[in-house]
Amino acid sequence: MKKNFSSNNYSLKSQIGFSVSLLLVSSLLLFSSCKNFLNVESPNDVANDNMFTDGASLLSARIGLYNTLQNAAYYGGYFPLMIDAYSDNGAAGGYDSPQLNQFNDKALGANNIFISNFWVAAYNTIYTANQIIAHVDGINDPALSDEVRADVKGEAYCIRALAHFDLLRTFGEHWDLNSKYGIPIVTSVASPDDIYGRSTVLETYDAILADLNEALTLVSNDDVEYGSGIKTAGFVTNYFVRGLMARVYLYMKDYSNAAAMATDVINSQAFPLVSDPSFIYTTKLSSESIFELQFNVQDQSEYNNLSYVRDDALRVDVSFLANENLDLFFQQRPADTRASLVNFDPEINDPSIQPDGRTQKYRGEDTKDNSAYIMRIAELYLIRAEARGAMGDFNGCAEDLQTIADLRGGYGIPEIDMLNFESVVQDERRAELNFEGHRYFDLARIGQVADVVGENVLPVFPIPVNEISATGGALEQYPGY
Repeated sequence: MKKNFSSNNYSLKSQIGFSVSLLLVSSLLLFSSCKNFLNVESPNDVANDNMFTDGASLLSARIGLYNTLQNAAYYGGYFPLMIDAYSDNGAAGGYDSPQLNQFNDKALGANNIFISNFWVAAYNTIYTANQIIAHVDGINDPALSDEVRADVKGEAYCIRALAHFDLLRTFGEHWDLNSKYGIPIVTSVASPDDIYGRSTVLETYDAILADLNEALTLVSNDDVEYGSGIKTAGFVTNYFVRGLMARVYLYMKDYSNAAAMATDVINSQAFPLVSDPSFIYTTKLSSESIFELQFNVQDQSEYNNLSYVRDDALRVDVSFLANENLDLFFQQRPADTRASLVNFDPEINDPSIQPDGRTQKYRGEDTKDNSAYIMRIAELYLIRAEARGAMGDFNGCAEDLQTIADLRGGYGIPEIDMLNFESVVQDERRAELNFEGHRYFDLARIGQVADVVGENVLPVFPIPVNEISATGGALEQYPGY
């Protein structure tokens, strides 16, 4: 049973403590000149065996792991928004930020600092998960219950899978199981001598699913006591593991498993859809939330330092915006109540004025404490709808889409057939998930990036140029960059 989670009880940042916090200060990745290899080095010289001495240190490491997801370059900041800004949903730019303007111009370069920072942040998440997985079983502390030990280990497996998957979606040909353009897979604690090849896409998916299957056996949906708080949707649950597996299977075009995993979570009835979509974004851990990262006035997101969309300091620096294309999309859906979350007026540039083109999913005079939405139940209805349509179950596809539409204005879903199911599903995904980090990836996996975003826009982000340079050009760049 889900319980309302108070982040004051178990703040993701305030309880880090001990040496794990040192892990998160510096960069994860250093590169050698070995051809086509990623060289991963520990971010500092902390003696890893001395980091995990008892249950308390494990719980601090656990919070440190969630903190890596909150990084400004990851779910605590740019990652979900830059994905939509590089699609037909958004624009980006502001003041003196030419690298941010690359998203607006749909002309990314391999020197883009936002891409580079995401690469480092995601591998830092993987590194931290590896530390927990490597050491959790060796902790000898009678106060550490078997339930908590297993749960923390399972969370680490799941979060490692999430980070590898996000890297694959961004830097690899995730839609082609036969492609050589996967990503480096790091599944052990790295040393300066360890090198990792750029795996194939299939090898990357195999590693992701292996981690998720491990997590499936370890992570519980029951409340797990952690001393100062209880485990809820503010942390990884078994529901999220299954939901993430549904997402991964959808990308792999394994529609049967995608539908089955989505159905498992939907049929649990633990996450009822809400009737007012704005409620999702003004209420922490709404009933739709399967996994979200929370922030509060003590435990603020990094947005207050980055000054954009979710930050009242927006006027100081840069911004991600909903563009005219997305506005026109919603104008063609007059009954869709989600249109209220996208206000566009090209004549208004003052961020203190509404409407101003900014997505209203992250709203308020002070938006530093808005959550980062990693998965909601609506996405699983959309995953199952797409999977059903791909398998020829057009009635089931329409039923899932209508379930959401009934609560988003009560508009009717058109009759679904083989010719239109993909476009109808993608329109519903765009309406529901815009600015939550899906649109560019969706266009890439259905082969529509060039047609929709621009003929010169590639479906894969470039590997950061500093990584290419550090290997003397041996780390293979994606063709076209």
